[in-house]
Amino acid sequence: MGNKLSHSYSSIKMYENCPKRYEYQRITKEVVDTGSEATKFGERVHADLENRLLHSTPLPQESSKHEQVCTTLQELTKDATLFAEQQLCLNENLTPTGWWDKDAWLRSILDVLIIREDTAIVIDWKTGKRRPDFMQLELFALQVFKHYPNIKKVKSTFVWLKEGKTDTETYTSNRTSLMWADLLARIEKHESECAIRWKNVEEQLKSGGVKMTRLESRIYGFNAVLLTGIVAILFKLI
Repeated sequence: MGNKLSHSYSSIKMYENCPKRYEYQRITKEVVDTGSEATKFGERVHADLENRLLHSTPLPQESSKHEQVCTTLQELTKDATLFAEQQLCLNENLTPTGWWDKDAWLRSILDVLIIREDTAIVIDWKTGKRRPDFMQLELFALQVFKHYPNIKKVKSTFVWLKEGKTDTETYTSNRTSLMWADLLARIEKHESECAIRWKNVEEQLKSGGVKMTRLESRIYGFNAVLLTGIVAILFKLI
């Protein structure tokens, strides 16, 4: 069992909200999250918006009410570069790396990233109830500053599609040291606590292996005695 952790906003929040759930899903992998209906709906809407923005694919009925958002966004970004579902990943040295590379450590998916000169806009689509957590917007901004060193300002926005509302924060490159200090402190706490959980799990597995070995020895001994008795009976019958 490997114990190298990788992180994302969702994994950090999962651990902070429910360490046991994190342990069962991401350490022991006893539980597989198949996703709720709300999660699956959100995934479909995200895919629809991505295809609409990148490929001009007409929105299906389920997402058609968001057409005006897409049209407005495209009109406002004619002189900029627009990315959708942008995968950004850093290693432990906070250096950009590939999403599936062995040193991948901190991952973020940006629903929409718009680059215009030294300014970036990040949009995160939300299909559920309005519960803004600005740590997520901050993490997006930090990823952008690392992957696009020329960017001086990032405006990160939650777009609550159901309610037609937004929450926005603006971040500047000269304040990233404090932002990183806060985020890394949370990750360090996360990793140190997980290391203890890893150790406990491995000790339980080791203990279970010893108990199983003892049980197998007893079964083997019992079977040997039983087999001897059967052989003896067979010889008497000859």
